[in-house]
Amino acid sequence: MSFARSGLTAPWQDRSGSLLEFAEACDVPVRWSCRTGVCQTCESGLLSGEVGYDPEPIDPPADGNVLICSAHPGGPLVLDL
Repeated sequence: MSFARSGLTAPWQDRSGSLLEFAEACDVPVRWSCRTGVCQTCESGLLSGEVGYDPEPIDPPADGNVLICSAHPGGPLVLDL
């Protein structure tokens, strides 16, 4: 799991929660509001990799973006954070 802007790479673990929770645990600056995929505030660039959602967002993010509040990685991932 890599955060491109922050220059940080850290190993993802299943107990890490959402990408938002993982970023916060790594002290990566993030924006958020609802934590459920509704408000779109946490929408961030997905530079490489694939994600899954739990819960699924009501409105999906734009192509090339991810809602980090309800997403988890589906393998190696690079975010524009």
